[in-house]
Amino acid sequence: MISAFRAASGWPLVSVPGGAISHNTLFWLLQTAGWTAFGLMMFGYGLAREPVRPAIFDTLQLAVTGLALTSVYRYAYRWWRRRHVPPLALAFWIVLFTLAGVPLWYEPQAAITRAVHARHPSLVVWVPSYTEIPLETWLYWGFVLLSWSLLYFGINDWMSLQMERRRASSAEALAQGARLRVLQSQLQPHFLFNTLNSISSLILDGRSTAGVAMISRVSDFLRLSLQTTEVARIPLAKELTFLSHYLEIERLRFGDRLHYQVDAPQETLNALVPTLLLQPLVENAVRHGILSLTRGGSVAVTARTCGRDLTLRVEDDGPGFGGVTPPASGLGLANTATRLEELYGDGARVSVGRSTLGGVAIEISLPLDCDPQTSASSHAP
Repeated sequence: MISAFRAASGWPLVSVPGGAISHNTLFWLLQTAGWTAFGLMMFGYGLAREPVRPAIFDTLQLAVTGLALTSVYRYAYRWWRRRHVPPLALAFWIVLFTLAGVPLWYEPQAAITRAVHARHPSLVVWVPSYTEIPLETWLYWGFVLLSWSLLYFGINDWMSLQMERRRASSAEALAQGARLRVLQSQLQPHFLFNTLNSISSLILDGRSTAGVAMISRVSDFLRLSLQTTEVARIPLAKELTFLSHYLEIERLRFGDRLHYQVDAPQETLNALVPTLLLQPLVENAVRHGILSLTRGGSVAVTARTCGRDLTLRVEDDGPGFGGVTPPASGLGLANTATRLEELYGDGARVSVGRSTLGGVAIEISLPLDCDPQTSASSHAP
């Protein structure tokens, strides 16, 4: 979860008529309403067999113990859902929990009934045995627990499907807005103005070769930016190619004041990343962390795989935090965090901290999703 950039309690929000509530709140609303309805149904059934007070007592302990047991089940089921347990294994565990749940539900009621019978015999019509569970109890309570389990997974899967649809819709809108961000943020007018001035200065100084090289880099930069603005995600190899053009332009402008290093192993190059994810972060590092110093500095970009996650890190050796909020934590990083959340939900994380180089480090972790169309011969710049 991108906790630093969302004003939420930590639970995913679910849209409902009239507003949005957290996933946790919705669970407890449904849990309470469901067991209340079940209790009312069982109370009507109990009235047909016993007086009012014993029927109330039996119904209350049945509903309360059932609510408590299934609330515990929820934590195990949620753990399995987050780890995407295979369907067959999940079905096995649901059946096992259903069978084990009957005695777990029955024995506390037997203990409560016996304790109440010792003090208030009028509330108890039948005193259950600790060792024998009636067959009808096995069948009926097992059916109730199985139904609760299926409802839990069914409702959560339906909600996940709706959330994925909303995220896909939002991602499409963000992809359309990416063109504006490229022109307004990544390709800011002052950047192009300064680059053209640098080209003019190189030519006037007789460094026509360097001027031609910069023109070529700017041309490649613009071409790639226009090609990628319609795509939500691209392979990391292509993102690093785009980044290299930007860094080469800056290096031609500032010479030995700027140094950079890109470390991306072969296994990371076909991983899909949001389009133009790294360039604004590197631009922040260059503009605010390095070139603000007379001596200049260096920026390092690294990519690593860790299990099912891809970790990207951008860091510099600039002045660092300096006791104030770093420039990298402004609008650029907030937009990055928003894009990641729309694409991956809670599966992506962004953190800002102190770099081992002495400046600011930005680390992004997102689910590892590889592009099968990317050639194995792709190379990082």
